[in-house]
Amino acid sequence: MRAASVVSESRAMIEGSAEFDLRQLLAETRVSTLTLTVVPVLSPDESLDAAAAAMREVSHGSALVCDAGRLVGIITERDLLGHVSSGTDFEIALEDVMTLGPRTISSDDTLLDAVRLMDRGGYRRLPVLKENGQPAGIVDVKTVMNFIVDQVPNTVYNQASHELLTAKRAEGA
Repeated sequence: MRAASVVSESRAMIEGSAEFDLRQLLAETRVSTLTLTVVPVLSPDESLDAAAAAMREVSHGSALVCDAGRLVGIITERDLLGHVSSGTDFEIALEDVMTLGPRTISSDDTLLDAVRLMDRGGYRRLPVLKENGQPAGIVDVKTVMNFIVDQVPNTVYNQASHELLTAKRAEGA
């Protein structure tokens, strides 16, 4: 009940003074309240080609690399583009091309912590770890922006909320 109250209070304050109150909203919101993006989880011995296929299958620009349930690396669309341009053989193992030991956050961290880390490190995606060290998902720039838009719909005039933009059922034949 308290979390909903904090969000309501913060939303009311945001309408008056965006910068200060946005900071307060981010500081009071735990990563655990977000809907994390679930991404492919691959093993270090899988190929770069398998990572690209897995990322394409879920339409997301990253995959986590885990060994025995523990996060050991990440591979992103930026990595893939770099390997395409350099002519890398995509049968190479992920352990040879992944970003080792990526920066992470926990679900208990605040959204402000996540945003600061993303800004300072130049990251668009951060793996979120459970208490046991296993990955829970990814928090990315899109997730953060959707959260902000959902909290201040009267302030963000040019963008409908994420809920309104999300298709409820498949369209077409």
